[in-house]
Amino acid sequence: MNEYQECLELLTEEFSTGEFYRELFEAKQEYFLESGVVSEDDPDFENQMDIFMGWYLFDRPLSSHDLSPVKLYFRRNRENMSEEQFSKFSALTETIHSIFEVLKQRGDRLTLREYCTRKKMEVEDSRYSYGFSKGDVFEARVIPVGKNAYCFVSGFCFHPRESVKFIDSQIKKIRYQDLEQRNQLLLKLNQMKMKHLRYPHIAVTHIYTLDPKF
Repeated sequence: MNEYQECLELLTEEFSTGEFYRELFEAKQEYFLESGVVSEDDPDFENQMDIFMGWYLFDRPLSSHDLSPVKLYFRRNRENMSEEQFSKFSALTETIHSIFEVLKQRGDRLTLREYCTRKKMEVEDSRYSYGFSKGDVFEARVIPVGKNAYCFVSGFCFHPRESVKFIDSQIKKIRYQDLEQRNQLLLKLNQMKMKHLRYPHIAVTHIYTLDPKF
């Protein structure tokens, strides 16, 4: 099991029940209003829910706190954390959410290029490493676990290779430091991927565009 999975499960429980139950409900409405509702019998349902929970926990400020759940939990609890807990939850606040390209695969280790900075990074995560191929372009979140070493957060959006030119052109329009701009672009790209899955007979160039034909 990914060593951060227990932390993520704790965060999910903390921010989906009690005082945050209504917050999660409103977040789902907000998110799926834009991306389109995914039915439970959809083959990508679990993955899309993982993507949503990543957005909710890491990106979306809570209405009553103006901090994401991950950052709020760390701020509230860091004084009472063990050294190990502090290290893990601190790393979660530094998670990178972006578009990545697979450059190389060696066993459980992937060499990726992050699209915004063009930085190369090493990801070692046996849960997912065999689901990738060289040249894949996808949205994901990675947690820093050492010097230039990372592991994945569950939830991936793989984009068709015909969309790469469009994605690259849009990434170049945003400043890599501007996380809000980046997150908005990633949401739009995810919506395009969902539309591509629903309408596979439509050319990718008619979906990955700023001027959609339908």
